[in-house]
Amino acid sequence: MKAQCRIEDVVAALKAGERVLMMTRHAERPHIDPEDPTFGESLPITDGGVAMARGVGERLRPAADMATVQFLASPLRRTRMTAAAIADGMGLAEKWNIDTIPTDVLIGNSSPYYSDPHEAWEIFRGGEFYRLMFEYCETGRQRGFRPIDEATDMVEDLVMSRFTAQLGVFTTHDLFIAAFLTSRRIYSGWTVPTWIQYLDSAAIFIAPDGTRRYALVRA
Repeated sequence: MKAQCRIEDVVAALKAGERVLMMTRHAERPHIDPEDPTFGESLPITDGGVAMARGVGERLRPAADMATVQFLASPLRRTRMTAAAIADGMGLAEKWNIDTIPTDVLIGNSSPYYSDPHEAWEIFRGGEFYRLMFEYCETGRQRGFRPIDEATDMVEDLVMSRFTAQLGVFTTHDLFIAAFLTSRRIYSGWTVPTWIQYLDSAAIFIAPDGTRRYALVRA
């Protein structure tokens, strides 16, 4: 089960009168030390990552001319830098930059997907991130995590309560995006090659009548 679209489809949906919330993975970053319990809180994105994020912003730039735009980021440095670079590519750097983009721990290391962030870090220390995350997506359960459907309901309520514009770009992390798409029955059967890549998004499209649909937006 796969429902994918492109950034240009997001722009088209906005033009057609829908609102779109994109939960977007940060851009390229250096390797995370598995002994770092903050999951790389202070890691920046690379120069290549900055260019990639600006490129995504440039593809979204038509939306800035016809829709209100809102940014929110995980407090981690790489997500804040990503949001700022996307805003720059959209021509919105004067309003939205690394100093003005708001943050929320609930789309970062305090995500509802974690029942115990420290325990989640402990299980990742063994270097089996993909196996553990594929297991979580397949079974809906994993040590240190809430049941996947329960957590996704919490995440959707959370982000929708903060989404006030026509286009939202909420920069977050790959495992939360994959879990969201799995729970909403948009994507299953994850593999390493199909896993959430830098700047991929889980998107919620809201029609004028309030109906919601979901998609994986590949950057």
